[in-house]
Amino acid sequence: MRNFQDVDLMLWNSFMGKAYSVSDCFKENGIGVLVRACKNEGFNITVEDPARIDFYTTFTKNDLTPRLSELSAHIFGKGDVENTVSMRKEWNHLQDNLTKIIKEKMEKYIEGLAQKISKNKVKVLGIKTWLGDRFAYSEKLAKRVSELCPNTLIIAGGPQVNQFKTHALEKSPFDFCIDVEGETTLTKIIHTTRQMYYQGRTKSEVIKRITELAESGEIFNLIYKDGNGTVKETTIKRLSLNLKPFPLYEKEDGKVNIAVINESSGCYYGKCNFCTHPNITGRYQARDINITLEEIKKTIREMGIGLFRFTGSTTPVSLSRRIADAITKEGLTLEYSMFVRAENRAKEKIDALIEAYEKIIRSGLRAVFLGAEVANNEILSKTMNKGNSVDDIYFTIKALKQASYNQKKHLDVGVSFVYPCPIPSGNGITHEQVLEENLCFLRKLKSESCMPDSVLITPGAPLPGTVWQLEPDRFCFEMPENYIQILLRYEYELTKDPSTWPELNISLHGIKFMEMLKMSGFMEKKVREMGYTVNVSDEHCLAARSAGFVGQIGLEEFKMKSDLALLTTDYSFLRDVYQKINEYSRKLAEKNFSSTNKILFAEEKPHDNKACSYHWPGNIGP
Repeated sequence: MRNFQDVDLMLWNSFMGKAYSVSDCFKENGIGVLVRACKNEGFNITVEDPARIDFYTTFTKNDLTPRLSELSAHIFGKGDVENTVSMRKEWNHLQDNLTKIIKEKMEKYIEGLAQKISKNKVKVLGIKTWLGDRFAYSEKLAKRVSELCPNTLIIAGGPQVNQFKTHALEKSPFDFCIDVEGETTLTKIIHTTRQMYYQGRTKSEVIKRITELAESGEIFNLIYKDGNGTVKETTIKRLSLNLKPFPLYEKEDGKVNIAVINESSGCYYGKCNFCTHPNITGRYQARDINITLEEIKKTIREMGIGLFRFTGSTTPVSLSRRIADAITKEGLTLEYSMFVRAENRAKEKIDALIEAYEKIIRSGLRAVFLGAEVANNEILSKTMNKGNSVDDIYFTIKALKQASYNQKKHLDVGVSFVYPCPIPSGNGITHEQVLEENLCFLRKLKSESCMPDSVLITPGAPLPGTVWQLEPDRFCFEMPENYIQILLRYEYELTKDPSTWPELNISLHGIKFMEMLKMSGFMEKKVREMGYTVNVSDEHCLAARSAGFVGQIGLEEFKMKSDLALLTTDYSFLRDVYQKINEYSRKLAEKNFSSTNKILFAEEKPHDNKACSYHWPGNIGP
């Protein structure tokens, strides 16, 4: 990467020393949007994004990987039980050693990055924070940067700040945090910082000035500390989706060519007791379909990308159908995934739903994910406030699968369950009953040839800002006083044995967290025995199919091999998969370059926005 002198802004995508998920290396939409907004303001910026497979491969290279890979074939394959026990012991020992190696590498990486920030006289460091170790390393970088280059203003944002709000600044060494979106707030801060530094002011004076702007209501979406050290947040203001800049990507950036499309924001229902989305995204917005279409065409034309993820919390069928109509009318070829919500009165309108989903599938839909949560209407209504019924969920899945069958195009359908979950008091429902109802629901779908392609299971947890967290007694949760700060840095991975996870010190109906994980694992075991694939999200289904993995066997193979790559840090499988995805994405894009579509693209007019000139966590969702 080029060496920038006197950099206005460095954006760092926080990193934990190894890959966290298969989707780590997908196109980075949030940073891309900030890059676009800052470039439009004429700022000199640089991006440090280690989430690239070549970087991971080089960074994590160690002598333990070959043996871990060898052991994994026996432990996670079908070896005999007696040998597996002893191998598991060695596996755990090597994993502990691997953690130490990664930690040493990360200490050197953080030091090197802090030195680079100091050398380049970076005025503002913006950190995209994620959960667990990635948040902890964000704090370490902030602390070291403050020591080495005390004039650099340090601002945290991203998913972890969006979810934890003021808690993200309470005990962290950041100067400020930006909540929900930073296109306007960050650019205002950079303008203020540049101007004051040119006048010879100090960092403390810059912080004081930005704090004054916050106190007087002249800056939005900012989390700051007042003169007494009290953490506060200014009013949240969100740009209309129609005015948000398109992300700016580098063409050859070493990322996976699956692009993000913000076709909508928030959830049109937005009342589930367990869901963090309304707290993060605010009221539901649907973007103008013409702008969505423009971004898709622009990405196809300029980046050669034909694979997309629609990122709305729950894209309603009415909106997705209209987007599908627009895609079909333009004659575009692409493939995409999205989240959906079970449709109310799905049984009554199943024929209309099937017809709508057929159109959407014809336009390129290849994977969806929806929250089933639990197959019990009493729980859906009273403790989850889900707003739809078991029948709604059942017939929505049936409609999706029937539409896929009618179109002779495979559609991956993923569903999530929360187990164990809060149970209404006084009605005699037991966790065992809930488990059996969930399994019965899945058996019925399987018997009627409407089997979902993936089932994701996570235990219920009171996430920040949800009704479950704000009213824990009502739902029989118990949490320690410092629960939010513990959760803020809590490191968990669905691909790891839950017995290795640290204790969270929460309980549900008196059931301790570790026991909750075991109950969740037991349901997962039962679901596997029924023939289901577990814990594969919609975007991972899209990735697997694009890389050539066909049918349930293919999805199982993709899941197993990608999990082992993450556990062993042998990323050769992922590197090969990413190359295949990129080739597939490119070929899809090239199908749009017929003589007709070349004329269409050439005549395209940009819309008015000058910026467009060119499971816990997320698993328990709507």
